[in-house]
Amino acid sequence: MGGMMATARGSKRASIVAAAAELIRTRGVHATSIAEIIAASDSSAGTIYHHFANKNEIVLAVAVDTVSEPLQAIVRQPWGDSMSPGALLRAIAEAVFTGEVESALIVQLWAGSANDPQLKSLLSEQLTGVREEIKRRLARWLEAQGEPDASARAETLALVTMGQVMGMLAARTMLPHLDRDAYLDEAAALLDGAGRG
Repeated sequence: MGGMMATARGSKRASIVAAAAELIRTRGVHATSIAEIIAASDSSAGTIYHHFANKNEIVLAVAVDTVSEPLQAIVRQPWGDSMSPGALLRAIAEAVFTGEVESALIVQLWAGSANDPQLKSLLSEQLTGVREEIKRRLARWLEAQGEPDASARAETLALVTMGQVMGMLAARTMLPHLDRDAYLDEAAALLDGAGRG
């Protein structure tokens, strides 16, 4: 009986997060209200506040479920012991272009955190987790390249790789006619060149 109750609670939480994600995707973080999340998830205020203390916790759950965890899972894929920064960019791009990770939702989350220091801090913590996964993968690649200070270089290269990922997400959202193959070819070559340089 307890397992069924936990499943029901988990599924209600999931429906709240899914409804909030759709509202944020289409309206943005600041234009999405708790009342709209209640209505869209077919929940009561009591149910919402049973699972989440406030709207920022809901937004954070959206970020974790739809951005952070999928990106970390991509980076953790068993593609051998090492993976170049360009190959990582291509793997993440594939997830974005197939819809596994939504660029429009990520852009809305970024925009929502721009004027909300608490939300910015929460989302930054989630991106730190993604960056740490990228750093671990790149440290192994740099070691295989013979880099004497692979750990320190991996820290910087992970930041540059994340910057390229963010740029790609923004370009995909803002430039409807983006030639993704040409973009990825150039960006991957730049990253791999920087890693070998």
